[in-house]
Amino acid sequence: MGHHRPLFSFARIGAVDHELDCLVEEPLEPIVTRRLMLRPPVTDDAGAIARLADDAGIAAMLARLPHPYTIEHARSFIENAGREMVFAVTEQGSGRLLGLCGLRPTHKVRAVDLGYWMGRAHWGQGYATEAAQAVIDLGFARLDIESIWANCRAINLASRRVLEKCGFQHRGTGTFVSVAAGRVSSEDFHLDRRAWEALKAWGRA
Repeated sequence: MGHHRPLFSFARIGAVDHELDCLVEEPLEPIVTRRLMLRPPVTDDAGAIARLADDAGIAAMLARLPHPYTIEHARSFIENAGREMVFAVTEQGSGRLLGLCGLRPTHKVRAVDLGYWMGRAHWGQGYATEAAQAVIDLGFARLDIESIWANCRAINLASRRVLEKCGFQHRGTGTFVSVAAGRVSSEDFHLDRRAWEALKAWGRA
């Protein structure tokens, strides 16, 4: 699980807002990875999102995920997801929804925030890393950005490992206010375009 704001992990709004707006004016095409298909969330996903997100352990790691989390929350999230580059992370073949992953504008110049979370039953299987890598690749390939930022709770070692596997570097510590857990300690991570290009050239060790 990663962190940032809405139901999702994001916080910072700003400089590249128009970039993402332009990208999502047309429907995002699905992204196919080794095991996953990432596609825009649709109304029919509300029940699955609500079932997965209604978990105190997930809510405690995110900023604005309420607990309990209802189907009304999920429907509202889907209705308002159009301004974000948000993907439902699904399992190839079965189509089962595993979690969410995407990018959102930040106040930093030519930068976006990465956010993700997976349902508890799908932790520890590499899905978050696989989804995050696909979204990172799309962001650098399609947007005029120089960096992607992410943060997670200081105690969220699993999310930290996801970010490190994706090539992010630790950039400092801070806090954020979680609806479910109050003010908590967090860690900030950063991946710039040059590092991403090197990882791609090296086959992302």
